[in-house]
Amino acid sequence: MTYLDPGDDPKTEESLALKTDSIDGGNKRVAETCVEGRFELSKQEQSDLSLAPTICMRRRFQAGGNALFEIMQERPVDERLRNFHGLNAEDVKKLAAELSVTADKQTRTALLPALERAASEGAKEWAWETAPPAVIKALPAVLRFEPVGQNDAEYAIKTALQAAYDAHASDAELKGKISTLELDLQEKLTKDASNIRQHIMDRCSDIGDVSIIPDVSFTTGLKATQVSVTARAGEGIGLGEAGAGRARRVALAVWEYTKGLIGGPGAGDVVLLYDEPDTHLDYAHQRELMKLLREQCELPNVRMIVATHSMNLIDGVDISDVVHVKHQGHRTVVDMLADDSDVGRHLGAVAASLGLRNTVLLHERIFVGVEGVSELSAFPVLFKLATGSHLESCGIALWACRNNEGATDFAKFLVEHARQVAFIIDSDSKTANRNVFSDKKLMEKGLDPNKHAYYIGNPAEFEDTFTDEQWAEVANAKWPHKDGVPWEPINVQELRSSKKFSDALLLMFKEGSLQGPTRKQQLTTEMALSLSSASDVPRELRDHFQALLELAN
Repeated sequence: MTYLDPGDDPKTEESLALKTDSIDGGNKRVAETCVEGRFELSKQEQSDLSLAPTICMRRRFQAGGNALFEIMQERPVDERLRNFHGLNAEDVKKLAAELSVTADKQTRTALLPALERAASEGAKEWAWETAPPAVIKALPAVLRFEPVGQNDAEYAIKTALQAAYDAHASDAELKGKISTLELDLQEKLTKDASNIRQHIMDRCSDIGDVSIIPDVSFTTGLKATQVSVTARAGEGIGLGEAGAGRARRVALAVWEYTKGLIGGPGAGDVVLLYDEPDTHLDYAHQRELMKLLREQCELPNVRMIVATHSMNLIDGVDISDVVHVKHQGHRTVVDMLADDSDVGRHLGAVAASLGLRNTVLLHERIFVGVEGVSELSAFPVLFKLATGSHLESCGIALWACRNNEGATDFAKFLVEHARQVAFIIDSDSKTANRNVFSDKKLMEKGLDPNKHAYYIGNPAEFEDTFTDEQWAEVANAKWPHKDGVPWEPINVQELRSSKKFSDALLLMFKEGSLQGPTRKQQLTTEMALSLSSASDVPRELRDHFQALLELAN
């Protein structure tokens, strides 16, 4: 079956329906969850299952109960013409008489076809019916890989062999060989176990030997799996005693082997579920795991869900593939920051270009855009000095916009997804027509300059906020005059009337000192590092930093 988006089919309900009961004075708790999907069937499936090319199914689950699969299909409006095949001969005769249905003979065998004709010719309605077992079996298979304490490697080996068992058991060559089926499966699984054993030894250099002996029962499937390990030095090691890291690496090797099982010829659709697969793995092995996950996802018959807290794994995929599950107001909520549309992929690329990792996008409380690298390098130092806290510890993510229009697009996207956003930008940007942070341009993007923009610099830019004395002091310490004459505040003051104060300041120190700065970033970074107390930070900046703290809280 190929999954399709539920879309706007008039016969279907919403793709996700939640029925709730009122509790605790009005709060809502989910009592029933229905997840619906439309599936496109192959011609073979249509024939085998006697279904239409496209069907609608749903999985209904009630708290404390079992899941129920249902299929949307036509049924007779008259309830008496449903499910009559299980009636005995006497009840079939009574039903036929009640409905005035006749046949050549008044027998159950003759009356059932007559009732079927009456059902097919009568009035119909679309309704949810319990899905037949054959339809449920045709759904994509689910393989779940999760840690099971110290023995997760043994569990993974058994899971891999169980998948191989199921594949062999459905082989046409084995059908009908009931008397020899156990022996055939035992031999085949022994060969699979040998392949897994060799793969583990290839992947885990600190293991000398592995023994895997499958035990098969035709009635219960894979009955048991005996696993023993020998270290390189020769001593025996039980997987439950070998340490969580080694056991997990063995499990990783088994998962890698399963890639061949799930991607083989004629393999059906598979959904892989990984629960914290990176547990106990160091960074190098986490990268190996990510490579394996990507290879498995490239298989056309595979879909995957990974539950993880690993920042490395979360940052290793596109933001559109991340679903953030979190607790909010004593409830579990789902947050998706992007989607797999062209717009979602574009915004994900913009976030990457701005240096914002997925984990930052999901967890930080406020995103603060600054114009360029000068502010980006100086603000963390100034913020720590002014507030006594680091930006990261306060949940504030800083990013350099570099006058990039994509930055405002991304800011709009963040605001639409209930994220706090602010810009700290030069005062001269407020009215510059070609600057993407002008009031006009921000409003065009749906942003409010009075709410989302904090302007600095009197009259124009960031460098204006520091006094003449501060510039002279840092210059004498870092860029002494080549003539040996100390820099004086008057030297700086004379530049304030320049068209661009920061450009004039950079040029003066660059040409006047043999160690002069080459970029504006050096000016602001050295200035920030030269300050020693919160009172040294310009009042304008301290006020803005305090406002950001209040937003973050």
